[in-house]
Amino acid sequence: MLVAGAWLAAPAAAEDRASMEEMESLLLRQPLRISAAVSRIARPESDAPAMFFLGFAGFGEEKVFAEEIRFAADVIAARYGTAGRSLLLVNDRRDAGALPLATVSSLRYALRALARRMDVEQDVLFLAISSHGGEHHVVVSHEPLALGDLTDEALAAALDDSGIKWRVIVISACFSGSFIEALSDPHSIVITAAAADRSSFGCADDRDLTWFGEAFYRDALPAASSLRDAFERAVSLIAAREHIEDVEPSLPQAHFGAAIESRLAELESARR
Repeated sequence: MLVAGAWLAAPAAAEDRASMEEMESLLLRQPLRISAAVSRIARPESDAPAMFFLGFAGFGEEKVFAEEIRFAADVIAARYGTAGRSLLLVNDRRDAGALPLATVSSLRYALRALARRMDVEQDVLFLAISSHGGEHHVVVSHEPLALGDLTDEALAAALDDSGIKWRVIVISACFSGSFIEALSDPHSIVITAAAADRSSFGCADDRDLTWFGEAFYRDALPAASSLRDAFERAVSLIAAREHIEDVEPSLPQAHFGAAIESRLAELESARR
């Protein structure tokens, strides 16, 4: 039996090695996959500002984050016309090859690639992030790969390095309020699902959206007059739900830069 046991263990180990090698090969191909996706994105010929969408689903072992980013992409496309100017970085155990992976390095690469398609002095980037989170980081995971988490400082550095001036950043994760200080400036809106010391809810594999995703992307944003209005509506919806469920309030947070709200009003006016 010992011999048989040892013999039976070998195929499993070989399968694990093959799986790891396949995933590592996939990881190495990410720059080419991102470049191919970005090559299909074109800026409108108009001189008016345009919006570009970048989605990042960090935790691949639960489908809710991938589903939320796909849903967010559709909502932003309907409101701001980003359908042909969207790039999704998604970790999803159900299909590792469907979209470019969400990693810290792929995010940096994607931001630089998108910047080359944008007028970085006037176009707006909408960056949507969905994952588990901790203080000053969101979780980045796609088993069996060992990936580093995305910190607030790394995200701020990647955005600054891209040269993209106007930014809307929405982070759906626990403790995501801890990102606001690093990302705030007059040209940015930063919206987070929770305060720096609070959890958010609905991060489960049997769900398609988190509680924040339902309140902000599904229920508030489509009919809201502005992103500020959408945030305020979402805060009210989440507070009511958390009261009914008798959980500690998540206290979503936001920073609205003094300059960017007028830029978004100009962008929406150009689409009417």
